[in-house]
Amino acid sequence: MMTNEPLPRKSILELIRSCSGTLQDQRNSRRFTFWCLAWALAYVGASWALKADMDLAPALVWSLVFVPILLMIGAVFSYMHFLRNADELLQKIQFQGLAMGFAAAVVFVTGYQLVEAAGANEMQTDHLMLVMIFSWVGGQLYGSWRYR
Repeated sequence: MMTNEPLPRKSILELIRSCSGTLQDQRNSRRFTFWCLAWALAYVGASWALKADMDLAPALVWSLVFVPILLMIGAVFSYMHFLRNADELLQKIQFQGLAMGFAAAVVFVTGYQLVEAAGANEMQTDHLMLVMIFSWVGGQLYGSWRYR
């Protein structure tokens, strides 16, 4: 029998945990998170080192370039593994987050091109990455809330 009682309010952390899938899904998600954190640290470190005008050997320069790229490729494969093995609800939530991230990027890029034409500074790719990541996370949170 259905009642019209409101659903209990959940914190954002409870909301994320409630739609995090099976134990295997959670393990795969942690693996993906590890890859992303490793990439982020390598990216920040490489960016700092390359912009610091240090006199680095060419081999070290290319290592600083390729290590973050290889870590991100690892993160992509880890995310693909996570999605392939996730339950259907979790897949739906993840794809909704990806769709929101992609849509936000399209709006941001096309909109900012007009802003640049009006005289604004050139867009930095870091800004686009932030828009995509926060929109992706927002889409996941919305999907978790929607299917609670």
